[in-house]
Amino acid sequence: MIQIKNLSYHVKSNEILKNISFEINRGDVIALVGPNGAGKSTLIDCLVGNKILFNGEIIGREILNDKDQSSILYQKTYFSDYTKVRHIIKLYQSLYDSHLSLNDIFEITQFEESILHIEANKLSGGQKRILDVALVLMGNPDFIIFDEPTAGMDTNTRKRFYQIIKKLKNEGKTIFFTSHYIEEVETLADRVILLHQGAIIRDSTPHDIRLETSFKQVEIPVQDFDFISSHNLNIHQKNKDYVTFNTCEIDVIVKQLLENKVSFKNIQITNESLLERVFKVMEDDHSEEI
Repeated sequence: MIQIKNLSYHVKSNEILKNISFEINRGDVIALVGPNGAGKSTLIDCLVGNKILFNGEIIGREILNDKDQSSILYQKTYFSDYTKVRHIIKLYQSLYDSHLSLNDIFEITQFEESILHIEANKLSGGQKRILDVALVLMGNPDFIIFDEPTAGMDTNTRKRFYQIIKKLKNEGKTIFFTSHYIEEVETLADRVILLHQGAIIRDSTPHDIRLETSFKQVEIPVQDFDFISSHNLNIHQKNKDYVTFNTCEIDVIVKQLLENKVSFKNIQITNESLLERVFKVMEDDHSEEI
């Protein structure tokens, strides 16, 4: 359906995307995941033609330029001041020869009819977002891109969105989305593309990525932490009693603790999958090593 080959993008001397290659096949539900600054939004902008490629090619991109075949939900919702919900819906319906009915909109959004008469900017964040979802689906597109679709949604609205995606998936739609919620990715995606520092580090199923447990999470008393000299630690939490960190050098750390005759009674060591690691970095809102 769409092939991305050796795609690169630069801002001056800063390489944002590095030799990106992957395929999007018809019916795929793909999650693009990575820390802030990994290049996710830039990649989407390249896909839809908002940015000019420095190197590489996108084969089949014409589908993304056809409003009857594709649609995109951007990260932020914008509605004009004083514009009522019913006017926005009518405007979007006018853009397509074949479009969702008002009943279809109600089914997607779970809105009461009274909401039609409210100014869109007075809706809650979750209501605005689910309305945005309905508008993106207005022309019954075959390919949909969702950039952080559930941002601002409450729990119930997010569950409704999951139901919508599953229905679209059953209809054979192709979906490419970004998310900051691990349960969203594991619930909805057939494939996960992990993007880090502008490069793809994994392209696999959520199940297979979850099985990768090269990281260990360690919770250790503060007084014992002083015996650890490894530099490959990502400290997640620290208080007066305990330090919690992640490491891929657990053997080195255990050896250091044994050499210093540290008791393991109050030390907890658990596995952390690559997918969990990525989302923890995203929650911490910085681009440390994964």
